[in-house]
Amino acid sequence: MSVLQKLIVKFNANKNQELYIRIIREIQQAENLWIAFSENSRNYFLGSENGSAAAYVFSEKEYYEKYYLHMLQKGKKIQAAENNVKYRMALFADFYRCGFDSIVIDNGQTHLRLNLFDIIKKPEFSKNNKEARAILNPELMRLANWIFQENERDKIDPNSWQMLFTEIFRGEYIIPTDAKGLRVQKGLGKAFNISDDSRIAFPVLENSDGKNYYPFFTDWNEYRKFDRNTQYTIMAAGFNDIEKFVNKSDGIVINPFGVNIIIDYDMLTTIREASKEMSKSLTKVSVGDPNVYPLEMVRKISEKLWDKDYIDAAYLKIMLRNRDTSYLVALEGNLPEKTENLYNEIAENALPSANNIPIDFIDYSSDFAKKVFGNSEPFYTAK
Repeated sequence: MSVLQKLIVKFNANKNQELYIRIIREIQQAENLWIAFSENSRNYFLGSENGSAAAYVFSEKEYYEKYYLHMLQKGKKIQAAENNVKYRMALFADFYRCGFDSIVIDNGQTHLRLNLFDIIKKPEFSKNNKEARAILNPELMRLANWIFQENERDKIDPNSWQMLFTEIFRGEYIIPTDAKGLRVQKGLGKAFNISDDSRIAFPVLENSDGKNYYPFFTDWNEYRKFDRNTQYTIMAAGFNDIEKFVNKSDGIVINPFGVNIIIDYDMLTTIREASKEMSKSLTKVSVGDPNVYPLEMVRKISEKLWDKDYIDAAYLKIMLRNRDTSYLVALEGNLPEKTENLYNEIAENALPSANNIPIDFIDYSSDFAKKVFGNSEPFYTAK
């Protein structure tokens, strides 16, 4: 039995913060881990655990092999990707890049699901980032991985394509350019005018049917699979650029060495229409109990409430809004008319202990709180 598995067994029998921290350290420092990898999506195998996008990690290869046989019986095509401690933190960052927000350790044994951001700090990025190297599209990656993992490419239903098209429309991309101008390599170079006074070479990829596609990449890791020798300069691009490039070739291809999504001229209108439909949909919110109870954070909140004689009780849940996770704290009592200062004061004291998860506050008397918390027990009550 691995050291990590022994710790998980102990933690499941006696949940406490110290054991949880030891498990995180062991995950970070174990010499080797084995990751379930999907053959269909050509990425980490993606599961759903309590509404969380989960990767499956194993502390012993024999644990993975048992999981492999189990998934084979279910018709799932997976393989093992071994990860050495030297590349451990890069692995966790790659999970985030691919849209994961949790990991399951030793599924099939005594297992444990952990929030990815208990192990690493959540990277910050902007959809409008000026630096092309910083572009990330975790939501697009997650959806594409799920669709291609669960379906053969010629059997994907229209609704799944519509969801994927919406993320493609919203995405930002990295594209390679050759600013030297007219140099064209055999099978991988093509130039065209992008303005009246400039001429830049953009590489194209040719498929077995002789069709040319301009490569677009969702992030730096996907781009490096294409340009390992740093041959090209990179630029940021959006959906408007996809439209321009499609008009000058047979189409574009997103992550050609990954999920390999090809978009041609006929698909552009469909993508725009899909994005309009998605913008009409309501925000999806789900609320439940934390998988790992944040004892220190709760203690810090309680400290701040002790001298607030107008607060009768406080309750805790964890909330998933679309793909953003936060703690949801409901305060019961005679709250002041303006609650912003109160919420900020409590959060400032508690956030350092919140496992890098934001804290949202709500009045317990609100209709939403009544529906969510129901008969929940408070973690704090007035003296």
